Amino acid sequence: MAMYTYTLVFINIASHIVMINRNKAPWMGMWNGLGGKIQEDETPKQSIQREIQEELGVHISLHDILERGILTWNMFEADGQGIHLFYVELDQLDLAFPIQMDEGIIDLKRIDWITHLNNKGVAPNIKYFLPQLISSKIHVHCHFENEQLKEVVVKPL
Repeated sequence: MAMYTYTLVFINIASHIVMINRNKAPWMGMWNGLGGKIQEDETPKQSIQREIQEELGVHISLHDILERGILTWNMFEADGQGIHLFYVELDQLDLAFPIQMDEGIIDLKRIDWITHLNNKGVAPNIKYFLPQLISSKIHVHCHFENEQLKEVVVKPL
């Protein structure tokens, strides 16, 4: 698998996903999974573990962080052309949501709300791959034209 610059995780707690409404681009003002940039001395999995710790103040063991594939695209403002995808399933998380932080607001969102076709408040590609990501490894490729999402292709890995 290629080494990309960024990571993205979807943390599932009783059919609710931990999401962030970002204050900055990309996807400013939209709900997305947690994630960030891989540092020089990290594997993608170590990077997402650190991001979860920084953003939620919670330590998740590497064993509980499941690699779920990659998300690629034909163009975008972010560096690189791909993101490592991860999934975590927890019985509970002892935090009071919503959480206000520098990067945005973190809250729990129901899976059916995230994937609703009329939901314009979530990064537009997530609804097309989140159900598959929960249960299997996938390669998601997004095709954009004039900064508009035109197609999402999800293939099993």
